[in-house]
Amino acid sequence: MSQEYLNTQPQQQAPKAASIQVSRRSRMETFCDILKAIGAGAEKPTHIMYKANLSWTVMQSYIRSLEAQGLVIPTMEDEKKTYHLSDKGFQLLNQFVSIREDLNLQSES
Repeated sequence: MSQEYLNTQPQQQAPKAASIQVSRRSRMETFCDILKAIGAGAEKPTHIMYKANLSWTVMQSYIRSLEAQGLVIPTMEDEKKTYHLSDKGFQLLNQFVSIREDLNLQSES
């Protein structure tokens, strides 16, 4: 009987919100956001995560990749892991910022 009741009720859909375009970051932009966060002084993993606007697991994956490429250097301070940019990481970050400026792209952060 409850199935009949559910089937006979007119289905209402929630009104659609105004069309909002959601832009997603590319992998390159995400890598650069992490480099920018570390370059701006975020050393602890949670600080990097919040400044780069990432989830914990995604941030860990990207950090491992940056470590493997020699762009980020992990260090242990007081039994806690912190991250610093390598010289290669600083160079890449400066190139990215320069390209954004050359293309007149506004930084969203």
